[in-house]
Amino acid sequence: MLEGSWEQVATDVDFNLEIDRASFLGMIDRKAKVLDFGCGYGRISNELTECGYIDVTGVDPSYAMIERGRKAFPGLPLLHSDGLDLPFDDNAFDAVIICAVLTCITSLEERGRVAAEIIRVLKPSGIVHISEFCSEESKDFISGLGLPMRHSSPKELRDVFAGFFCVHDEVVSASTMSGESASSYRAFIRQPLNKAMHATSA
Repeated sequence: MLEGSWEQVATDVDFNLEIDRASFLGMIDRKAKVLDFGCGYGRISNELTECGYIDVTGVDPSYAMIERGRKAFPGLPLLHSDGLDLPFDDNAFDAVIICAVLTCITSLEERGRVAAEIIRVLKPSGIVHISEFCSEESKDFISGLGLPMRHSSPKELRDVFAGFFCVHDEVVSASTMSGESASSYRAFIRQPLNKAMHATSA
């Protein structure tokens, strides 16, 4: 995952895309081990901690984002990681959150590499919660921050984790950081109990 492009804006940007918190609370036990992948400055990690989750870890490829998060939320375990070589054992997490992360990874090949690493650290039958900006047809563009981004179709986002079982998904209204109207694809997908099924399906 690219980190350098976010270093210059890390202290100023305020992310606003929401996860499906109500569904997450109803589906994931408060004692679950949760990974906030691409956590930025820890906004979602802090939100989950305030909701009673006792084991939430955030990782992000931007040193500046992590530094900001450690200052804002000093009690949170926020770690720097490029996302392609996570510092965790296999099958370490019960759930992984990906919020506005794939939007920032325009390369489909790199998305696949990131997904493979998430699959490695996720327990069999573990849940991935995706919350990403989407559009009917996938499109690449340069954001108002001057950074390359991709709004994907719901199908393209589902295909990142081909072989996972969809527990629930929906497209809801959202707004970008610049205040423009947009759509968000939110999904809860479950890894097969036999991880080899994912590799076969992919």
